[in-house]
Amino acid sequence: MRTVLFALLGGAALGGCGRKPDSSAAADTTRSIQLPAPDSTVALNDRPAPSPAPSPVPPPRTTPPPRPAPAPAAAPAPAPAPAPPPAPVAPPSLDIGTTIEAGATREISSRVNKPGELFTARIAEAVTTAGGKVIIPAGSEVTMSIVALKPALDKSAKDGTLELRAINVMINGQAVPIDAEVSYVEHTLKGRGVGTQEVAKVGVGAAAGAIIGKVIGGGTGAAVGAAAGAAAGTAVAVETANRDVIVPVGAKIRLVLRSTFAGA
Repeated sequence: MRTVLFALLGGAALGGCGRKPDSSAAADTTRSIQLPAPDSTVALNDRPAPSPAPSPVPPPRTTPPPRPAPAPAAAPAPAPAPAPPPAPVAPPSLDIGTTIEAGATREISSRVNKPGELFTARIAEAVTTAGGKVIIPAGSEVTMSIVALKPALDKSAKDGTLELRAINVMINGQAVPIDAEVSYVEHTLKGRGVGTQEVAKVGVGAAAGAIIGKVIGGGTGAAVGAAAGAAAGTAVAVETANRDVIVPVGAKIRLVLRSTFAGA
């Protein structure tokens, strides 16, 4: 079948090639061809076709900047040091060297009282600090001890012996120890008169007079001598009589602080 088709196509081609051209057909080639005039009333759509919208270009892919490394956590601030406790405020006190005056509440006598005994003296005026703070109220009593107490042994002695020591101060019912020197005690000297010891001195004088009388004038002389000796002994006894140290009631006693005193 394919062979027959090729044979027919070949024959037709050969037939066409041997035929002369038609003169009428050639004449038609000189004839001008009139094209219809365009209708000017019709709007020409001579705008160019819109170009296709460009496909959106995705923005360039940027690599995000690296995240900054987190800052190291700040070390916790050290806890503030606790505030130091306020310095203790020293209580008001009397300074060293402060003078305290009191009055004896009972009489003291070297003829009656002995070392080791206690007695009191009352403070008449309140004792205050330089700022006016009362440390020892008026009426407080100082307890003291008799350390030494002796009479004047004769008229030639200017004074007897008296030594006191302050122990404490009773303030509002509370005994507060005190360190003070007793610098002054008001006192007097009082003669005892002729006592036992003085009688012995008189006897010695009489005996001595009797011996002298015998030696000088016999019996009568001894009696006269004894009388003269007794009189001389009496005079000696008066001159050598003890004079007692007397601290009367209300006598002034002065104390000087050797250390500070804060009171009760």
